[in-house]
Amino acid sequence: MSFARYHEAVEYLQRRLWHELPIVPVERALQARIRHVLAQFGDPHVAMPVVHVGGSAGKGSTSTMVAAILQAAGLRTGLYTSPHLQTFIERIAVDGRLIAPDEFADTVLGLEPLVRRMHLDVLDGVGFGRPSLVEAAFATGMRHFASERCDAAVIEVGLGGRTDCTNVFDEKRVTVLTNVEFEHRERLGWTLASIAREKSALIRGREIVVVGSLRREAMVVVEARCAETGATAWRMGREIRVTRHAAGDGGVTFDVRTPLGTLRGLRTPLLGDHQITNAAVAAAAALAFFGDCDDAHAHAVRCGLAAAQLNGRLECVQETPRVLLDSAHNPVEAQHLARTLRADMARRGGRLHLVCGILDDKDQASMVRALVPVATRVTVTRPPLVERAGDPARMLALFRHALGDDAVTLEAGPHRAVEWAIADAAAGDAVCVAGSMFLIGAVRERWVAEERILEKRSAAL
Repeated sequence: MSFARYHEAVEYLQRRLWHELPIVPVERALQARIRHVLAQFGDPHVAMPVVHVGGSAGKGSTSTMVAAILQAAGLRTGLYTSPHLQTFIERIAVDGRLIAPDEFADTVLGLEPLVRRMHLDVLDGVGFGRPSLVEAAFATGMRHFASERCDAAVIEVGLGGRTDCTNVFDEKRVTVLTNVEFEHRERLGWTLASIAREKSALIRGREIVVVGSLRREAMVVVEARCAETGATAWRMGREIRVTRHAAGDGGVTFDVRTPLGTLRGLRTPLLGDHQITNAAVAAAAALAFFGDCDDAHAHAVRCGLAAAQLNGRLECVQETPRVLLDSAHNPVEAQHLARTLRADMARRGGRLHLVCGILDDKDQASMVRALVPVATRVTVTRPPLVERAGDPARMLALFRHALGDDAVTLEAGPHRAVEWAIADAAAGDAVCVAGSMFLIGAVRERWVAEERILEKRSAAL
């Protein structure tokens, strides 16, 4: 089966639009540009109620769980996430079915006349510039959801909030802020309060805002934004409370109390205590969307959480030796990963061989500090095909300073790094590949090829 046109569309996005930036970083110009693109498709983003999910970590997991719950309730549900792991169509799904490669290609390649025109368009003397890759992908997703007559859409925010291309929903049912931590400081600000202001700009008013675990400095900003816009805040630890129960290989069970009612004995198969928080936030967001906690909606929450699966988040792709893939790419996610791995290795025994590749613009030192205590051996590698990957020498030095030269090796090629770690591992050991989503997507090809994903989607039509 040939996917030549699909690959042509992906190449067009990556070569023509990947590096396109706003001519000036003015919020009004950014918003005008994405709204102009959406207008060419008939403003599909206003065709359905939305759950909008932002935050520093856990956005993908929370978005996936909310979508699974809405689908379990019988709603035709679109899910837009970014970035993708292996292939672009993973960003866009309806009821768990990825957009067809041909439809994706037709929409993206059909943007070329608009791209040529917008390069010359101006707003108050400021040039739009071409739509960026993320804007083109988001507009494609919204068009697909509208054409599929979705009853609801769950939209994961990309970077920040205020100037993110997804921040075009003037009215929505629910906004979610999973957490606020230090990230992308050169873009979002150098204090937690400034980052919180950027992210809380997603809050438009009148919607319910479900807020995860935030430090006080960030929570003050979010609460002020809710008061300013008339939004209603449901905060973890106050309006939302969680009681954790048993944990094991099959996931975690817990109870969650919300302003609309209490749900007991919920289960998420996603591993890690942080996923309990994500699941509780997702459950609260879904109930806020429904507007009640009757038996049918409680059943949907239970079924949706139990069914939600997410590739690349502590995903086990091989049993002997056990191989886990996790796209922990900031300090908070690295801490979550370390805690989960520590508990997992305590149950199973054996050594942990960590294969790690982190982009240059991340806080590598904090991530290394989080991961060092759980690793017996480390292979440092370089995420592929990304300019921000840089030279892995700095990360190599950080790991060697903590673990010693003998425990840490460098293999810049990610596929060879994984092969080396697997060969080094005994049957009872574990190998964890962690870091950039670009790294996880590349090495996942060893077990699930991109062409297989595309063929599976095409065969389902």
